[in-house]
Amino acid sequence: MKFNRLIILTAVAALGVSACKKDYLNRDPYGILDEGEFFKTDGAGLKMLTSCYQPMADGWGYTVNKVAIMDESVDNADAGGSDPGDRPQTTEVGRGRPLSSNALLNETWSNRYRGIGKCNQALAGYQKEGANLVQNGVKVSAETLARYIAEVKFLRAWYYLDLVTVFKSVPLITAVEDPSVRKPKASIEELRTQIYSDLDEAINSPHLPRLASMSSATEAGRASKDAALTIKARAALFFAGLMENAQMQGDAKADYELARVATEDVITNGNLSLLPDFNDLYRGDYKVGPFSKEVLFGVLRNYDPAFGMGGDAFAIMNVGRNNVGGWGGNTPTRDLASSFDSRDPRKMLTIISHEDIFLASNGSNEVHNYKGYFNDFNLQHSRKAFVPQQYRQNNDLQRSNWQPYWIRYAEVLLINAEATVKTGGSTVTALDRLNQVRRRAFVTTVKKDGPAVYRQFAKDLKDITDQEFNTTYAITSSDDVLAAIKKERRNELALEGFRLYDLIRWGTYVSTMKTFYTTYGFADKGRDVTDKSWPFPIPQVEIDRSNNVLVQHDNYL
Repeated sequence: MKFNRLIILTAVAALGVSACKKDYLNRDPYGILDEGEFFKTDGAGLKMLTSCYQPMADGWGYTVNKVAIMDESVDNADAGGSDPGDRPQTTEVGRGRPLSSNALLNETWSNRYRGIGKCNQALAGYQKEGANLVQNGVKVSAETLARYIAEVKFLRAWYYLDLVTVFKSVPLITAVEDPSVRKPKASIEELRTQIYSDLDEAINSPHLPRLASMSSATEAGRASKDAALTIKARAALFFAGLMENAQMQGDAKADYELARVATEDVITNGNLSLLPDFNDLYRGDYKVGPFSKEVLFGVLRNYDPAFGMGGDAFAIMNVGRNNVGGWGGNTPTRDLASSFDSRDPRKMLTIISHEDIFLASNGSNEVHNYKGYFNDFNLQHSRKAFVPQQYRQNNDLQRSNWQPYWIRYAEVLLINAEATVKTGGSTVTALDRLNQVRRRAFVTTVKKDGPAVYRQFAKDLKDITDQEFNTTYAITSSDDVLAAIKKERRNELALEGFRLYDLIRWGTYVSTMKTFYTTYGFADKGRDVTDKSWPFPIPQVEIDRSNNVLVQHDNYL
């Protein structure tokens, strides 16, 4: 996809000093463009916009990192790897009392602030030099510039929401600062205000298009009005939960209403829908899902060496070791597996079991062997990370089109259902949104993993009619609807980077992890979790760099 072929602008200056003349020494170095000159070069505006997306395309710093913190640090998955010492940073967060030197947390901080810094640079440049922008020899219109700005505002809010979910209070930086400036933490209320401000500016821009009007050939992967509305709703659920649990000031019901209204807009006006078959999201070819009306936002990956495009590290890091060829990370827990109904095909399409068999590219069987590394307890891997051999180049796990989905329409429906319940809205509406997601799983999803020869979790699957779904599997008003929504979120969005976010906002992180430790005890996950575990500690290196202007959270002093 043209837009996501990231344009790396490298300026190399060579300065050789062979004399001591002042006029020579005072000359500007050759090969350097100042900001004003750069923005006059062809394509500068789009290059700056692309750079704001770039931190999200970092396989290690973003994709692997986000799922590690959100799923592997809680009850959905364990860290995995070759041995207990392979990924200690993830295991440490999972135990519940990570050090301020924790590499996973430092990586989160660095990656997201790199994104925020790029957004601030772009916004400053657009404001100062927007009138000089040229694309393909033609002056960039005011409408195109407004779209660039809306996308950057969306991305800055996205990065801040990631930081808030992990650290709660962080420095708020909304302009290009002098390197000597050091900022203290902003309050969670101030961060909420900024996130909503950025998202509202993006949403209200008449030049940020609806996803349905965007070209899947040339614009897939770019932010849309629907994506901005959904992230506002995602943020509103989180803030409302913190308010309910006395973690911040505010009116929880008002924020739940923000989430309901935002998702209602997407549902009513977005012209989006679920794919009928869950298989089309994660089969491995990635020819349907990324370009469908279900995927609102993701990072397109296209293995294309001619353009310097490699596969995402996630697709080898989080795949089984031994004959499968991966590095063994992200091992789904027994607890996650047991949370699924045995008739739910998403169990099979989310978790691969030890000794499951897939068809190899040469026609033989690839029997997955998950023994002999830090997976002996769970003996499971993520199907959402695995690309079968037939969809790779040269059977190389890093030569595929695997890509993450960061916003799906299923999430929109589930946010709307939850927010409707929380605001005292129509139970009929909430059930409709919830059961749309469940019906896709139980009724219209094909009960077979196409590239597989044998799947352990397929043995209990059967075709289910609408009539049987309505009488046996649909959630009704006599059920605990809110509990059903929470369970559905876990099953539908498993291993996609949501679980910690949900547990924190629901106020169940401590109780869930204590129960998990008591039940399983593997790698001491949950052993040290208390009400002082979250927010996680600010990286000590950042405190040191700030000359102690930045102060550690009270719960880690």
